[in-house]
Amino acid sequence: MRKMAFIAAMVAAYGLAPAFADDDDEPAKPTPAEFLLNAPDDVWRATDPENTIYMDLPAGLVVIELRPDFAPNHVQRVKELTREGFYDGLNFHRVIEGFMAQGGDPEGDGTGGSDKPDLQAEFTREAGKVENFMQIGRDRIAPRVGYVDGMPAAAQPESLRTFLNAGDPKLWPLHCPGVMSMARATDPNSANSQFFLMIGDSRLNLDKRYTAWGWIIDGFEATRRIVRGEPPTRPTPIIRMRVAADIPESERTDYRVMRTGTETFNEYLNLTEAVDETDYVKDICEIRVPVKVDGVIER
Repeated sequence: MRKMAFIAAMVAAYGLAPAFADDDDEPAKPTPAEFLLNAPDDVWRATDPENTIYMDLPAGLVVIELRPDFAPNHVQRVKELTREGFYDGLNFHRVIEGFMAQGGDPEGDGTGGSDKPDLQAEFTREAGKVENFMQIGRDRIAPRVGYVDGMPAAAQPESLRTFLNAGDPKLWPLHCPGVMSMARATDPNSANSQFFLMIGDSRLNLDKRYTAWGWIIDGFEATRRIVRGEPPTRPTPIIRMRVAADIPESERTDYRVMRTGTETFNEYLNLTEAVDETDYVKDICEIRVPVKVDGVIER
């Protein structure tokens, strides 16, 4: 630092500009939280009330964004049953720590369903039919991982396109914590009313085998209070489920999700150091897409 003091003295005496800057003078990088505070308004998208579910649990409200871009028929079924009040009062009958919490069965033992026909599987989509897939890198499981408007997803490599008889490479949502998926029997086309919410990372076991239809954008902490067990000794009930569009606008909360296809989100990822210099994603299930709740950043 004596050298820098000498240069400063020369500048003061002769009006000279130093030929180089001290590394100590470089501005410090903001923390991810500090960076989000200055993110522009246009990188936050409002959620669609018609595709948002409010699920009231004893521990609090869980807010789910439905994803018809991944599973249109399953989303339609969940909304239909929700509007009929089908889920109100039903219990989470199978809850495994580090894995998932399963509910939506009127029998309460995993054998029941609604009087509606079973659904055809929607495990994957053609990548070209899903808009806004933003690849952030690759990881130990998939050659391409990223997001579709905040929902974690993976895809086959583009290089396969010329070898695929069906056309586009496949794209699928990831069974990370907070993702909502549909339960089924052995038959892939047997999903009906039962669903599960992910507590842990089960990509290897569930991806491309079960239909993911949404993700929790707020209230995941309330799911930690769901009583565990197979079955639980005192099962946790769903107090009620509602489609946000059916709630008076004055009673809704304003939810906004950061657009994952923006340079701002890329900069945020860089600050979190979630992706290394070789584009290897360390753990996509650990990345939290920022969400604003009534103007306050929750993640």
